[in-house]
Amino acid sequence: MNWKSIFNVRGTNYWILAMGIAANLLWSFFALVIAFMFLLEAGEGNIGLAYVGLLIGEFVGPLLIGWFSGWLAFDDRGATYGVIGAFGSVLMILLTLLASGWIAILLSIAALAGGFNGGTLSRYRGRRKP
Repeated sequence: MNWKSIFNVRGTNYWILAMGIAANLLWSFFALVIAFMFLLEAGEGNIGLAYVGLLIGEFVGPLLIGWFSGWLAFDDRGATYGVIGAFGSVLMILLTLLASGWIAILLSIAALAGGFNGGTLSRYRGRRKP
C-alpha cells in the first residue's frame, strides 16, 4: 500500500466520504457527552476510567465506521474512507478537549488508527464481482 495514496481522494465516492465524516462527528459527540455525564455523576475520582472509556470508544467507533464506509464503497480504497472519515472524530476531539493537552492528542491518534484499521479490514480479498 502506498501511504501517499491514502490522502488522495480522486476516484472515491464523495458521498461516502461525507457520510463517514458526519458519522464520526456524531459518534465522537455522543461519546464525549456520555463521558462528561459519567464524570458529573461519578466525580473526579474516576477520571482515569473516563479516559480509558473514551480511548476505547474513539478507537472502536471510527473502526466500525471506516469498515462500513469501505465496505459500502467496494472500490478497494477502504483506508482512504477510514482515515479521512476519522478526521471528523479528530475535529470534535480537538474542539472539545484541546485545553486538556495530552489526552486530546492521544484520543486523536486512537481515532485515526481506528479509522485506518477499519478501512483496511474492508478491502476486498476474494474473487471480484462480475
